[in-house]
Amino acid sequence: MKTFCGRANPTTGAMEWFEEDENYDYHQEIARSRYADMLHDKDRNTKYYQGIRAAVSRVKERGEKAIVLDIGTGTGLLSMMAASAGADFCYAVEVFKPMANAAVKIVEKNGFRDKIKVINKHSTEVTVGPDGDMQCRANILVTELFDTELIGEGALPTYEHAHKYLVQEGCEAVPHRATVYVQLVESKRMWSWNKLFPVHVEAEDGEKIIVSPSEMENCPGLPSVCDIQLNQMPSTDFTVLSDVVTMFSVDFSKPVKSASTCYRVQLEPVKSGKAQIVLSWWDIDMDPSGMINCTMAPYWVKSTSAFQWRDHWMQCVYFLPNEEPVLQGEKVCLTACRDEYSVWYKLQKASEEENKADVRVESPVCRCQAHLLWNRPRFGELNDQTRMHQYVKSLIKVLKTDSVCLCISDGSLLPVLAHYLGAKQV
Repeated sequence: MKTFCGRANPTTGAMEWFEEDENYDYHQEIARSRYADMLHDKDRNTKYYQGIRAAVSRVKERGEKAIVLDIGTGTGLLSMMAASAGADFCYAVEVFKPMANAAVKIVEKNGFRDKIKVINKHSTEVTVGPDGDMQCRANILVTELFDTELIGEGALPTYEHAHKYLVQEGCEAVPHRATVYVQLVESKRMWSWNKLFPVHVEAEDGEKIIVSPSEMENCPGLPSVCDIQLNQMPSTDFTVLSDVVTMFSVDFSKPVKSASTCYRVQLEPVKSGKAQIVLSWWDIDMDPSGMINCTMAPYWVKSTSAFQWRDHWMQCVYFLPNEEPVLQGEKVCLTACRDEYSVWYKLQKASEEENKADVRVESPVCRCQAHLLWNRPRFGELNDQTRMHQYVKSLIKVLKTDSVCLCISDGSLLPVLAHYLGAKQV
């Protein structure tokens, strides 16, 4: 049996796939993953432990045994937290075999062999019963199935299945709930990662402008989120057009539905401008009271002197299908649609008819092919006016009226520049 494993090309940044045989050491994949980043996230770990300890206490106060199901256990850290907090037994589910093997060793080394059972299966394959993987349904559900977008790792269908088959009704969940927040902004820098801007070229016979074709200009792009460290984004790079509002929340202690759905909120712009970007992030409450909270909010929302640096959870940039002009005080309606794994947005003028309508916004699909060829940094690179100006200066120095140019590229603008600057043939 052979397996394809992904590698990021260090020169281009592109993901490439390599075929590995059955003797391949999958620990190399673990080493390249973000397990270490998660394990060193002190804020995350502290909040999880506080939430787990509180959940175990609530179950014990009801006179019940604390039976924990930990889905996606990884190294077994959260299960060991539960055992340390007094849980009677933990079922730690991990589908990735090398990681499950590591979890078994870690659990044993830390003295929890009799309290934690590592199950090397996908949670949807776990069985419950006298002869099953679990002797009974759990009354505490612990998971860390989240990515920057919250749902991108399949959290919703996993929770949906767990509530149907693996946990008791009314179980304690850690985290208890997640809340997704949004804010509307205008940002030339971020918009440059999605659309190709006109390029002005000063040629001998006057100014020439390179413009993108209409198919590209009107293309909605891709549904995949652009995840970045918003805490590294200077306030001069964007203009806030709305207050922060709650887009939707998920209560993990109750049955979860993964079916596609839409959410709508009204926004009242605090400033006039061109709405281009929806910034989004989430936080998780580890307990029902919301006292134990772990947030991904950027610096202008939650000002604190000590931010927890995270690469495994960042913040989301969503590109609206088109620029939408908004006026201060004139309400607009923001629609978020999601499927099991991704979220996308559309902005409309708020009117009574639209608010009543159950409008479904189709997932954006690239029609121009450019969004499939170029990633977001590549769009930004092509829109870098300083970089483009340097190319123009260099080409002017070497081009003659009889120049024949050969351009080898993956979609650069150099052939058009050479043509506009007087090359005989490109």
